Amino acid sequence: MTRRERLVRALAAALLALGLAPTAVSAQVFIASKPRPEFWIAPLFITANIRQEDVAEHPGPLTLQVSFSVAPPPARDPADIAQDIYLLWPGELTGTAGADGADPVLARQVENAGFKVLAHGRAPLSARSRAQMGTGAGAAGRRSLGEAPFVTFARPEGLARGARAASYIRIPWKPELASLDWLARLELPVKGAITPRRVSWLEETFWGRRHILTTGFGDLGPPALGLFGLYYERRDRIVHLAREYAMVIANFGDSDHLKIEEISPPSAVRRPSRVRAGAEVVALSLLPSQDSTAQSLRVQFHYFSGRINWRPIVISAVILLVTNFAGVLMLSTDVTRRIRRRRRRARRRPTEVRAAGRRGAGVPAGRGAPPDKE
Repeated sequence: MTRRERLVRALAAALLALGLAPTAVSAQVFIASKPRPEFWIAPLFITANIRQEDVAEHPGPLTLQVSFSVAPPPARDPADIAQDIYLLWPGELTGTAGADGADPVLARQVENAGFKVLAHGRAPLSARSRAQMGTGAGAAGRRSLGEAPFVTFARPEGLARGARAASYIRIPWKPELASLDWLARLELPVKGAITPRRVSWLEETFWGRRHILTTGFGDLGPPALGLFGLYYERRDRIVHLAREYAMVIANFGDSDHLKIEEISPPSAVRRPSRVRAGAEVVALSLLPSQDSTAQSLRVQFHYFSGRINWRPIVISAVILLVTNFAGVLMLSTDVTRRIRRRRRRARRRPTEVRAAGRRGAGVPAGRGAPPDKE
């Protein structure tokens, strides 16, 4: 099997899996406007910032940041490769319901492939200055590049089977995308990025509700046929990752009330944040040579209130008290029964002794002594 055939099969499976994969933030596929693009994506950072409010009873969408830059060939003018870039995202983005007002270019491509537009919107697009990185400048170090329109779509028959929706984003070309002095950032409001772990009610009562964050790049998922037509038409426009820095990052705020229970794969690194006080970071380095294979970061965690995680301690103490009380109660019941039995025996003993004495004197039991004769 040639490299092209392997790439076609892998990326087809990735795009087809968008409609049927479990709820997660998984693969992304960059697509150029023109066939056989002569540029790459480098570097790439997929960042999720998680707060305690994001796992509340009714959380809103989680904003994921896709920071990237376009890397042209050496000694090539970036203006020669100027074109819109598309991002196929296997998840639902929060937007306005319906197709009215959607970007006509995106709507036409999606509907021609047999899909239905469920929602549409615009994601903020900006660029951060290289000189301001790591300085904590915040918005002062960013330049607005406008907005990137998107549509969320699915097949009607797929929705009836419980399939997930996918999103298609058009990133308009800006000179900053291919500049060495700027790093573009796309902010995506993703639905269902964090899912609760399914456990028994007893386990949830003891430990509290736990959550799972899954994000990455190139997650192939199970093969299906729903989205193959959308990919097949654009298989010669895939933009690959260059052999440069690429990373998936999960920033957890309020680390004093955070408990991370499981991280996979083992190659992921967990450490305190170097730029935010009271935050913790879980990061996974992506291998650009494997951009058509699954590279996912999975974190199972939960937040608790108070100085320490009191729930298992309190519940354990309650169970201990209940069991001890039950033991004392059972012991006292048994002792009371024994005491009552002994008291009944003690009350019957004098009567038995008197009856035995009468039988020895020839007096029938239960009768009184004979009357005296005159």
